[in-house]
Amino acid sequence: MKFAKTFRGVPNGEIYPVEYSPGDDCPPELEQAAQECGVLDDKPSKARPEKAK
Repeated sequence: MKFAKTFRGVPNGEIYPVEYSPGDDCPPELEQAAQECGVLDDKPSKARPEKAK
């Protein structure tokens, strides 16, 4: 998923927060926190296309 708003989070392997801008890909480990903060874009990203039915 991609960020729709600015978000600060600490990705795996880092000790300091990183500021993500709108349009940046959200690391999987931060998706739940970003979702709860309402900063993710509702549209699925190209990195994870949904399966066709």
